[in-house]
Amino acid sequence: MNKYTRILAFVLILAMSAGIATSEQVVTTKMVSVDGMPAPEQAINFTKLEISPPYINFMLQPGETKELTVTLKNKETTVVSVKPNTILAPYGGYNVYPEWIKITPESAEIPAGGSQKFTIKVSVPVDASIGGSGVQIAFTNETMPSPYPSPFPNYIHVLQVSLDIWTTPKIQIMTPYINDILEAGKEYDYEVKLKNVGTETINIDPKMSSDNNRYYGGPYGQMSAAFKDDAITISAPSNVPAGTTEIVKIHIKVPVDAKGSYNGAINLNIDDPSIQVYDGMVQMNFNVWTQPAEPFERSFKLEEAAPITIEVSSGINYNYPYGGQAIGADRKEPSFETTLDGPAGKADIKATKTLIKGVVNMGGQIPPWELDSKGIYQENGVQLIETYKVSGSPGEWKLKVLPKNTESFEYSILIGE
Repeated sequence: MNKYTRILAFVLILAMSAGIATSEQVVTTKMVSVDGMPAPEQAINFTKLEISPPYINFMLQPGETKELTVTLKNKETTVVSVKPNTILAPYGGYNVYPEWIKITPESAEIPAGGSQKFTIKVSVPVDASIGGSGVQIAFTNETMPSPYPSPFPNYIHVLQVSLDIWTTPKIQIMTPYINDILEAGKEYDYEVKLKNVGTETINIDPKMSSDNNRYYGGPYGQMSAAFKDDAITISAPSNVPAGTTEIVKIHIKVPVDAKGSYNGAINLNIDDPSIQVYDGMVQMNFNVWTQPAEPFERSFKLEEAAPITIEVSSGINYNYPYGGQAIGADRKEPSFETTLDGPAGKADIKATKTLIKGVVNMGGQIPPWELDSKGIYQENGVQLIETYKVSGSPGEWKLKVLPKNTESFEYSILIGE
């Protein structure tokens, strides 16, 4: 066993002990044997303190202040002295400044079996950056021992504090998703509206995101994207004045040999600190395909004369809420060319019943910019169901269905009444 393995074994045992340290006075660690040599037992004493709750969260806007209370209970038989201290994240990143946090009282003597309440007050300055960070408040200077030198002590009696600084976005993205079925060799145009609800002009610089998902992991494993980013052209103004709505135009020229799916995103690069990078993205998902030229076929047999009822129904292609679709494009209504061949040749069948179904979102799905307009209704998909009936004679039959503008369909064949 090398030295790194010995260190890891020691740390794991100490970590297991730490989980008990806040509620038990003495923790006995039994070292694992190293290189065949037995390891001695080692007793580590910890003060018994219970922190309730052990975790608190602050959600504040710049300029806001909030207070929360935690309780320390002394489970010792003697008085315990505590002096809380704010411990910042040691590895950089977004940090909370110590002066933002005030703890009252600054110190306390907790009698045996007694408890003490502490008020944690966080005041965020008006110029604070948007983001989140985690800090610790150590109530004692007791630390976990380490088998090797460590630049950052691992305090035992700590309160975990998370701080989320946020503000209301000044830009509303009216089309955060674009989902559509594209045909190879055709061109499509889409619009993303940006509404500035603030009081100042906000700069934007929409570009294709370098974090695109360029590969599609479908039922056939990972496949390359149906087309590259250079098939997409973006046209947009450089800013959105206060109280106005500007349009980001997206043009897609689908290559003639394109097949499969495309998943990507446009980073709007909105100069608004309240909008995080991911929230300022327009997610795009396209399925590139060619309408089938040959029909689907299904054979069946009648042992005796009987009526035949056939039902064919298209699938519903569900879109994300408020998903954009091509500007000026014809509505992609599903349809079927259905034929039925029997012992005497092609049967004369016509749809005896046609049912059109749709899925419409409203209520909790209302986007804020559509509250007072007809755009309150968001139709996510349309389904077509057609029923055919014919008198069937004994023999072999074959159903043929050529679907259009649907990614899937279902059929049923009912023989008899």
